[in-house]
Amino acid sequence: MIRPMKYAIYVLMGFIWLLISGGFSIGNFLLGVFLSYMILYPFKDMFTFTDTTRDIIRKIPKKIFYLYVLIREIVKANFYMAYKILQPKLDIRPGIIAYPFTTSRSISTTLLANTISLTPGTLIVDVHVKNPTLKGPGIYYVHSIYIESPKAVRDIIRDDIEQPVLEAFE
Repeated sequence: MIRPMKYAIYVLMGFIWLLISGGFSIGNFLLGVFLSYMILYPFKDMFTFTDTTRDIIRKIPKKIFYLYVLIREIVKANFYMAYKILQPKLDIRPGIIAYPFTTSRSISTTLLANTISLTPGTLIVDVHVKNPTLKGPGIYYVHSIYIESPKAVRDIIRDDIEQPVLEAFE
């Protein structure tokens, strides 16, 4: 199962290369497959492909929902940041909180950290994970420009961001 999935990704990336480059030829397709292999090879340990085909198909709606959550959080945070910037008095309460995460796969840990960092006003400052392959559980240290209650920030991250990541990628 592992090899066919990897090859399918290389072929899919080859087709994406054809669409992006605009040159529809066998040589251009093979170039796209080669480039996708070269780009994805360093990340081969991150994508283990241990899920069955049934699990992959079953998780497609959850991954679409995660994409919706990601876009929603980015848009919501951008409006919030614009509101804060346009105020005459800069009302911020910056701080760093420790957020314990519960992911068990490296792809989930990475996506959770990227999702938190992509939302304006927050940034992952440090990560502590016992397992060197980024498999959780562990602790993120999150800097936020507005922290009224550390518990409230943790609850928002857990409910709005971590839960969809766990459902889609665990």
